[in-house]
Amino acid sequence: MTWTAATWTAAMLRDLKDWCARRPLLPPEGGRLLTHSSDVRMVIWAMTGIEVVTAVVVDAMIPPAFRPLHIFWEVILLVLCLGFCAMTARAPHVIEGGVLRLRTGPFRELIVPLAAVKSLRIAHGGHPGRGLRRVPGDAGGGAGEGEGAEGDVVAYSVSSATSVVLELIEPLPVRPRRGGCLRARWVHFAVDEPGEAVRAIRQAIDGVGEVV
Repeated sequence: MTWTAATWTAAMLRDLKDWCARRPLLPPEGGRLLTHSSDVRMVIWAMTGIEVVTAVVVDAMIPPAFRPLHIFWEVILLVLCLGFCAMTARAPHVIEGGVLRLRTGPFRELIVPLAAVKSLRIAHGGHPGRGLRRVPGDAGGGAGEGEGAEGDVVAYSVSSATSVVLELIEPLPVRPRRGGCLRARWVHFAVDEPGEAVRAIRQAIDGVGEVV
């Protein structure tokens, strides 16, 4: 799916409405949801609270004629912050139908066939950028000896932090946010509970193929 300003805004408002209504996210039949980016949402919540307090102080200082414009700007900013939180909260990773759907809300998704996974492990690291991007060399991620020798290393997360890395049997064609198509052999991604996520993915692979 190609994201335009209109589709992005519509998706954000839909997720924000569902998030505010506390509409539950239900896993697909026989599938599993893996949450991510809770740390990012906590930071945004803190920044939003500071912005609200600052906005009240600033509103009392500016001339009355400019207050409607200032209030309009603050409402837009608040909707964007909360909308971003909603989009990431309502787009968990999904294990279903023999695939692992890595999702980030505003940054599309990456589909990894479970049968293509060779190994999987917890690996906390930081890779500058957001969404799907190439990681130069090992970049401190540490998937294991030889990483990057037979395929590109990519990271896929809302922030720079990642917590799990998987190795594929054969490189998977992917298209990052910037640059041309890559053939990814290692994929770093983020989850809220790395240990639980690794166990869940391994259990899903049990009936598909062997993973270490």
